[in-house]
Amino acid sequence: MTKINDLKPDHKNARKRTDRSASLIQESLERYGAARSIVIDEDGRVLAGNGTVEGAKAAGLENVRVIESDGKEIIAIKRTGLTEDQKVGLALADNRTSDLSDWDASMLHHLSMEHEIDPWFEPEDLTELMDDRTDAEAPEDFKDVDEDLETEHRCPSCGTNYKQDSCSYIWWY
Repeated sequence: MTKINDLKPDHKNARKRTDRSASLIQESLERYGAARSIVIDEDGRVLAGNGTVEGAKAAGLENVRVIESDGKEIIAIKRTGLTEDQKVGLALADNRTSDLSDWDASMLHHLSMEHEIDPWFEPEDLTELMDDRTDAEAPEDFKDVDEDLETEHRCPSCGTNYKQDSCSYIWWY
């Protein structure tokens, strides 16, 4: 057993909760109790379930039961004492809160530069996410990411072709 406040949010989390999804995660935990596992690493960094941890804190949950695994088995949470209506509500809440969250396009870009994110995100997926952004701003360190950029690219934000330093969004291609 460990304290929920001892867990560390994932600084590379590419999922952003909307206000609505965050409040529904909290409401689900208050209404149905905990029913979802999260994944942490050896240092307590939350790899999967950051929204669940945030919602659990907001709902007043304090403890986390830790089960160690090497990934070669599925860990199941067996919930007891739920009515059929609660079972349906729990399943709907679990799936719907994910639907209501957004992707952090900037973080996904950084992750794609440092890690292999295929097959979950293809270049077209990333471009579409960038096109959907209304608050598009290049990260402060974007020139560090693309300092060796020599070929022309099409900017998904403004649609122009560019070489290094000719577009404010060159960090995204």
